[in-house]
Amino acid sequence: MIWNKAKECMSRDELAELQGKRLVKLVKYMYQNAQYYRKKMQNLGLEPGDIRGIEDLDKLPFTTQEDLIDAYPLGVFAMSDRNIVRYHASTHRAGMETMVGYTQSDIDIWSECMARSISMADFGKKDVISVAYNYGLCADGLGAHYGAEKVGAAVIPASDCKPATLIALMRRVFATGIISTPSYLMRVAQEVEEKGLKNSLQLKAAICGGGQWTENARKKLQDKLGIKVYDIFGLNELTGPGMACECECQKGMHIQEDFFLTEILELNTLIVLPGGRRGELICTTLQKEGIPLIRYRTMRIAKINYEKCECGRTMARIDRIFESADDIVLIRGSSVFVLQIEMALSELQNIDAFYVVCIRREHNLDVVDIYIEIDRRKREMLSESEEAVKHQVANAVGSVIGIMPRVHCTACDIIQSFAENPMDKKVIVVDERTH
Repeated sequence: MIWNKAKECMSRDELAELQGKRLVKLVKYMYQNAQYYRKKMQNLGLEPGDIRGIEDLDKLPFTTQEDLIDAYPLGVFAMSDRNIVRYHASTHRAGMETMVGYTQSDIDIWSECMARSISMADFGKKDVISVAYNYGLCADGLGAHYGAEKVGAAVIPASDCKPATLIALMRRVFATGIISTPSYLMRVAQEVEEKGLKNSLQLKAAICGGGQWTENARKKLQDKLGIKVYDIFGLNELTGPGMACECECQKGMHIQEDFFLTEILELNTLIVLPGGRRGELICTTLQKEGIPLIRYRTMRIAKINYEKCECGRTMARIDRIFESADDIVLIRGSSVFVLQIEMALSELQNIDAFYVVCIRREHNLDVVDIYIEIDRRKREMLSESEEAVKHQVANAVGSVIGIMPRVHCTACDIIQSFAENPMDKKVIVVDERTH
């Protein structure tokens, strides 16, 4: 189901013209109202009149999360406090918080984006949707709630529910959908499987975002629940979830391009890449008022597909975003995302262990050693022999990094050598070439 055909199915030429007009208006608005951005443009010798369309986008400076933190509170908000009706915050990777303000227009746009996203999963007036996102400082829950109500669905606000409690609620009101993080939905799916409740639920689809997951994890969720599970993306700084979402084809998330102008940059050179190339996702918020952003560096890795989708939407698509530009290691000339290694090992559910993945250089060649720490109790509980476990681990990581690692099982406390709180992570990746 397409919520807004006039916008979601417009021609690429019409879209480019609309984006150009909105970009010109945005640059002028930010120059006049956002101190931090006016200084950026003045330092480059730029004036609003220099930007005449999207063809001039590369003249504009980038914006980073550090910019927002450094400029706060003066110069960040383009609207005075009396126009801000909502504040949210996201945690910076260095532990600081980035405050984000929303005007009523910003919330309306967010609701529209979520309504489009929810419609992609074929939800509408006859549905009951459980929103299991957080409703706190992180913006996810409220946006999903507004979008569900906008399409006419009934909502169960279930951010604090234990999986068993939520399942009981969904059975009671015949819920047909759930919006949550992938990790929470997996807990729900496991509870459903263990209790044999799959056939007692009316679920027809789920929308997942706000957490890291893989295609393999999606398949497991779909099998356990007997439904389709759709990917969704957004950041607090942009508009929360709904900036992009999958349609029924599940071949990438459609970007709401009338509200967001996106680019992909090569990580080292910051050169704009063509469609189909993987790099850092850069976003410009074309109509946001509270904290509008131009060429915002998301520190997320993706690629964009501009081909028309089978569903009829013309909006470009991005593939699943599950890597951070901060967490890339180079192994024998190939870029490998640390998170891919972590998730490959975490998905080995039949092995209860901690892992240390060490990347070293021997004889001018990169090698990878994986240490599996299994205490005596866990060793006795292994469903397979030690050699079989080592083989399984080597194959899982080897498929990600492109070379076969050396795997070692150890009973010593090797994890303590690499982490102050080893229980916080099941997988630790250490690049010893930089030590």
